[in-house]
Amino acid sequence: MSAQLTATSAIVLAAGQGTRMRSRIPKVLHPLAGRPMIEHVLDALTEAGVSHPVVVTGHGSEAVEPILAGRAATIRQEPQLGTADAVRVGLAAVDDATADLLVTMGDAPLQPAALFGDLLVERRRSNAAITLASARHPDPTGYGRVVRNGAGDVSAIVEERDADDEIRAVTEINVGTYAFDAIWLRDAIGRVTASDSGELYLTDLVALALADGRRVGVVEASDAIECMGINDRVALAVAEELMRRRIAERHMRAGVTIVDPATTRIDAAVEIGQDARIEPWTILEGSTVIAQDAIIGPHAHLRDSRIGPRTRVWASAVEEATVAEDAQIGPYAHLRPGAEVGARCRIGNFAEIKKSRLGAGTQQHHFSYLGDAEVGENVNIGAGSVTANFDGTTKHRTEIGDGAKIGVDTMMVAPVTIGPNATTGAGSVITRDVAPGKTVVGMPARPIELRRRSGVTADAEAQPDADAAPVPSGTDRNSQGGG
Repeated sequence: MSAQLTATSAIVLAAGQGTRMRSRIPKVLHPLAGRPMIEHVLDALTEAGVSHPVVVTGHGSEAVEPILAGRAATIRQEPQLGTADAVRVGLAAVDDATADLLVTMGDAPLQPAALFGDLLVERRRSNAAITLASARHPDPTGYGRVVRNGAGDVSAIVEERDADDEIRAVTEINVGTYAFDAIWLRDAIGRVTASDSGELYLTDLVALALADGRRVGVVEASDAIECMGINDRVALAVAEELMRRRIAERHMRAGVTIVDPATTRIDAAVEIGQDARIEPWTILEGSTVIAQDAIIGPHAHLRDSRIGPRTRVWASAVEEATVAEDAQIGPYAHLRPGAEVGARCRIGNFAEIKKSRLGAGTQQHHFSYLGDAEVGENVNIGAGSVTANFDGTTKHRTEIGDGAKIGVDTMMVAPVTIGPNATTGAGSVITRDVAPGKTVVGMPARPIELRRRSGVTADAEAQPDADAAPVPSGTDRNSQGGG
């Protein structure tokens, strides 16, 4: 044992099966605001000053442990013999220098860091063996009741099955979170005896502490719902709503306008800059970052993406993509993984981008698709244009130089390069590289001067019927169209 005991550690109990969830997924891995619920518990412990928590796993440990890698030490409880046995197992991984030990549940993700902090402060102040968290619940049915003595200290925790009518009338419940004198706990945990069911219960430590002449303190939580355990899907939905409200309030207090929090969903890890505006019916997921003064929504769905200052995204889906400043995305655009959109770009009207980079000032609208493409600055992508990037076996890249003008319904068959300031005529099929500044037309596309010199025009290719009506005067078959 270290000569000086100063550290604060924590044990998180996450070994239970969670049968009421009726799920193949371990209960503590069910997502809450975009993250497994146990990560919210670890976040609160970190905020309370716990740097090396220990998570006791059991049911579903093969799934739980990889999620916690780098965040917490894990140790398995096999077999699961109750909460006191889980703490005994967890103590083997707790630093010997620990003076104060928090114990909490992995399925109680709404507990704030302040509650953990208050428990630690009260335990140290009173030198209690145990300081437990309690809450006043309007319907305490099913919970263990906290019984206090005349001095206000805890004299017992009585489970409902063992309670008489007088104790059942008590509304103060034990929520299952504790601060322990770690030295006392290491000795006392081995003295807990098994119940009739063969399990060892953590609440039995209260009687042991009192028998040892030690104090058992209590900190009453300000809101019982913050201490709720997630036992089924109904409770999970309640916790989701509460967590989303907390997240929205945090962003609003930091200077973000959220027009309608009730219809807005923001994951816990999302970052939003000052004076950004989030319109109704917007979903921000994962590690999305929204810069200052951006406008997102209405009806936008962003996941793991970065949006630059003053950019607007509305009625569009953006996933694992990056958009620079002063751009406009939408309506009805889809930026897929690997899309990088430069400053001042305009993307909208059923445009789709995948694994492509667009330079500043480029515009893409109207039913167009860019996949595996490198597009320069100030390029105009006409309506209906497509990069044919897949040959059935391999993906190929398309390169489009600065200032190029891609006519409506252009098909670019990759791999192909279109040089700076080149132009493609409407309906062209590009199968060969286009030199800088050249205009190409036809199927397959060739430079327009070669077509004229050989007597074959784009109009002739497009209209082989000699008796067809002539093109009206003033019609430009090479019109870019489509914005």
